[in-house]
Amino acid sequence: MKIRGRLIIAFLLVTLFPVIMFGLCSNFILQKQSKVMKSRYNVEAESYDYLLNPYQLLYHITVKDYAQLADTAETHPEKFLSTDYTQQANNALKKQDTFLIVRRNGKDVFVGDQTLYASMTTLPSFHGQEEETNSMIYMDHATSMIIRKKDFYFQDGSEGQLFLATDMSHLIPRWHKSIQELLISYVLVILTTALLLIAWIYRSIVYPLNILRIATHQIGAGNLNQPVQILSTDEIGELCQDFEEMRIRLKNMIDGQIQYDEDTRIMLSSISHDLKTPLTAIKGYAEGLMDGVAKTPEMQDKYLHTIYNKANDMTYLVEELSLFAQMEQDALTYHFITLKAADYFADCMEDLALDIETMGMELSYYNNTAPDTQIFADPEQLKRVIYNIANNAGKYADHTPSTLHVRIEEEAPASPTPPLYRQLNRDGSDVEPQEKPAEYIKIQIEDEGPGIDAKDLPHIFDQFYRADASRNSSTGGSGLGLSIVKKIITDHGGKVWAESIKGVGTSINFLLKKVPKD
Repeated sequence: MKIRGRLIIAFLLVTLFPVIMFGLCSNFILQKQSKVMKSRYNVEAESYDYLLNPYQLLYHITVKDYAQLADTAETHPEKFLSTDYTQQANNALKKQDTFLIVRRNGKDVFVGDQTLYASMTTLPSFHGQEEETNSMIYMDHATSMIIRKKDFYFQDGSEGQLFLATDMSHLIPRWHKSIQELLISYVLVILTTALLLIAWIYRSIVYPLNILRIATHQIGAGNLNQPVQILSTDEIGELCQDFEEMRIRLKNMIDGQIQYDEDTRIMLSSISHDLKTPLTAIKGYAEGLMDGVAKTPEMQDKYLHTIYNKANDMTYLVEELSLFAQMEQDALTYHFITLKAADYFADCMEDLALDIETMGMELSYYNNTAPDTQIFADPEQLKRVIYNIANNAGKYADHTPSTLHVRIEEEAPASPTPPLYRQLNRDGSDVEPQEKPAEYIKIQIEDEGPGIDAKDLPHIFDQFYRADASRNSSTGGSGLGLSIVKKIITDHGGKVWAESIKGVGTSINFLLKKVPKD
């Protein structure tokens, strides 16, 4: 969930949740209070207004009993002179904390509770049977009594007064307690809402930010092995995902840099050894010439030929280093021209045959392309590709004589998936599929060496990769030859791959695009 959605939910939680919870709590408290009022004072109403409004509350208490007794006073006033009747009515009122007082001409005829009556102040005087006075409710502040009065006349014309005195000493504490419970419930609802909101915000926002902060400190301290936990899909979760991707990229970069530095160190050590070996040989043979060790023309020629070959080896290593520096800066330059494949590769093979002869190898060359086939390539860089592959094969040749096989042939593009329907001629016969013209030429250079393990085969075109470090240390080489091959072929718009069978030999294959015919 996005942070915007969480803010909306937080707003609704702050506004609606307290209202709903306080409404439920209020309903429960008022319902409980209503049950008490109904059971004790026989007060029942459709709403809870009378429980919160003191006037409504006072009005509803004993209103039904008062109406019945007031009606009796109007129709049969002499009943209030009967002790049995007044006592029976008073017993019914006692259940509602109410007692009956009857007066005749200002003198008490019946008092339902002498103890409470003694603590009361003076009762209201007789006003007659006016409607507005008979509906009055009086409050005795000294005893917390609610008094309803009814003025009437007995049959002999004497003045009669009917009083219903309700003891509120039990109700008022209950009412106060209800108010307290409402206030407490309101405070608890607010606190619960605040706690829920704080817990939710901490879990969804603060906690992920703390994780992100810790991860940032770890990355700043150089510890890139601890992954960043992603706990959500909101903006913070996306930020954590970005940090995790950044951590992985940094780790890969640092690991790659460490590996690169190690490979560079090994390469420099190897090249230093490879340069030292021909320099030592050149120095030794040159001293032999100067000291007159080689006295015959044949020996002198042999010494000079050896010096020349060792100088060529040094030139090859220096050129590889130069190419490596250009590859690192992505500054490898090309001079592309249109070449006639048959003539170009024939010249290359003529020069290559002489070079591999010194390695104890023979050349087998086969070209199956059309005589007019042309390619668009840099002749010098393409020759470097062929020489690097051949030189690599010569280093690992484990027996002599050994043959280096070079084959050049047409390579058609991959055929598309055949249609799901048959293509027919007008006479109903099947249309013969036409062979698509070749778009590439394939150059295959295969040796008869020891082969390469399957686990090493996918990596032989990587920089500094050595399939057999122990053998490479003895054979020499920078580990850049095949990576340079891959770079040059890729820049020519071609593709290079290797195939090998252990104990049989290795085949390096690459494709070059043909120049379309007009």
